[in-house]
Amino acid sequence: MSDPNQPLQPPPGDFVEATDAFGRRVRLGRDDYRKRVLPDLLKAHGNDPAQLTAVIMQGLQHGFAKDLVQAANRLAALDPEPERGLSVLSVVQRDAGDLDAAQFTLDELQQKRPDSAAARVGKAMLAQQRGDRARAEELLWEALQLDPNHPDAVHGYLQVRLAVVGDDGHRAELDRLASLPNAWRAGLWRARLDLQQGKVDDAVAAYRQLLDGEDSARDALLMAATDLANAGKHELIGELVAPRFVPGRDHPQIGLAVLHQLAASKQHRQGAELLHRMHLHYGHVVAEQLRPFTAEFDRQRLAELPALTMPAEPRVGMFRLEWPAFCSALGDPRWLLPNKAEGHKQVLFVALAIEGQSEGVHAGPEEDFGRLTRAVPMFLAEHVWLTTPHRGTALLPLTEPGGWAVMGRPWPEDQIAAQLGDDERGSALLVTGMLRIDGAERRIDLWVYDPTTRQRIGHAATSGPATEFGRMLLQLLTELWPLLGGETGYRPAVGDEAFWHRYADGLGQHAALVVTRAGAMPRDRLYGERYIAQWLQAAALQEPRWQPGFWLYASALCLLQELGSNVPQEHARVVGELFRQSPPQSPFARLALLPLRAVGLEAYWQARRDEIVQAAGGDPGYTAWLERAESAK
Repeated sequence: MSDPNQPLQPPPGDFVEATDAFGRRVRLGRDDYRKRVLPDLLKAHGNDPAQLTAVIMQGLQHGFAKDLVQAANRLAALDPEPERGLSVLSVVQRDAGDLDAAQFTLDELQQKRPDSAAARVGKAMLAQQRGDRARAEELLWEALQLDPNHPDAVHGYLQVRLAVVGDDGHRAELDRLASLPNAWRAGLWRARLDLQQGKVDDAVAAYRQLLDGEDSARDALLMAATDLANAGKHELIGELVAPRFVPGRDHPQIGLAVLHQLAASKQHRQGAELLHRMHLHYGHVVAEQLRPFTAEFDRQRLAELPALTMPAEPRVGMFRLEWPAFCSALGDPRWLLPNKAEGHKQVLFVALAIEGQSEGVHAGPEEDFGRLTRAVPMFLAEHVWLTTPHRGTALLPLTEPGGWAVMGRPWPEDQIAAQLGDDERGSALLVTGMLRIDGAERRIDLWVYDPTTRQRIGHAATSGPATEFGRMLLQLLTELWPLLGGETGYRPAVGDEAFWHRYADGLGQHAALVVTRAGAMPRDRLYGERYIAQWLQAAALQEPRWQPGFWLYASALCLLQELGSNVPQEHARVVGELFRQSPPQSPFARLALLPLRAVGLEAYWQARRDEIVQAAGGDPGYTAWLERAESAK
């Protein structure tokens, strides 16, 4: 399955990564982020100490300390807990280069909280920055007397001491920290050292004790998961970490370690369930790290299925998509489509043949070529529906056992015409085509055939490297449209070549959901359903002016829900935000009941139902559709 997250952002460079309203990771130029985004974030969260702290700390990670001084001063004045507010202010001042101001802030904190370990840790960092290692060590040790488990105090002390004693003195320093009253964090570091030195039993014994501790369990779980994963001890992650991990409560890195363990031990059922919960809770944070597990657990699941038994000469038939793909599972929303005048034609687009390809079935993950043979006719059929006086139908070849068929030569036009009824034949045009592949080069030839005269009446062709597929599609539109009743020189008013490449590929992926829902493919052979939904989401957001992209995305979520998939739930945030941004008169708002229901947010629809129905102005087609949709629960 194709990668649903091809770069939509500027190339790497001097940029900042952020998360937009749809949960997507986006890259912004540092200057753009500093001038436009950061001030708005600080203003939006200026009265919430916890949220303001998070924004400031994120800004510090990106090196914007000097732009955060005013916000940090506000936090210090606003925060009812001086420990947090003054600590953050001192870090901002220190990173902005004003060490004297940071020292003054930490003195204030220590005056207000004489037993503050954080104040001493902050002062130790200042001393270290000024080159006074001895004073830094003294302050860190004071902090440890107050709180032997303060994470920054433990880490800072070990850094200072190990620079003096080296690796040989590492264990002695940990033993010293562990001897402090009520100390447990040093035990985590000692277990890490045991793992590094091959003393696995000692590390496991320490982890067992710490994971059962009331105070240490949460921190121990993260460090144990990280260290065991780094050491390749997957079986111990399954024993010690997995039973204790709670998605939504614990750090996502713990879940990633458990996913690695489940993948390594080929527990794909448990892995798929955990992967779903990880997407629900952390999908917008660790999407890149989660992506490979979808393919891996699907691969393991498919490997357990019995091989398809293919007849020596499998029967191949045509699956007809009479309506644009986005209509599938959306309750037959014909009000989305332009009305066709009497006497219009039906243009039937047959999946491309691949020159030299032996007919076959793809029972597992298919190649891009096979999907391309379906993407082209689906793309063209949809555009006929939306931009010409005619209707478009895609004909996709399937074998009787239930799999895609890829033909080695175009289906005989007279044979297809003979299968049409007399009325349909008299008003039909047929488009067949051939894909030729030569290394990275592609050539597509299309022929328009009139079943009435039994003659080809036109030809369109395009060629180029695989990376220019979007340009090739647009060239085919321009050449075909005068032959099909469209305007001369037609080109979509929106979308660039990269978008149309992605959108057409999404159509080819969406087809797998349609035929599976129709029973033409076995449900257990469907793979990559998460990738399909992610791909279509990315396509819709890439070019929001092309509204059918959002309808196609909504259709995929509804199809997946009907197939019993839990993937739609992972898209609640995006669908909810799309609905929030959609004006009541927009097509997406009008059909949103079904995708909102698919992701578990039907209450959102109920909150806006009246304004949307009113904006529809009594459209009888929409009213009838809505009645069907609301009754079909």
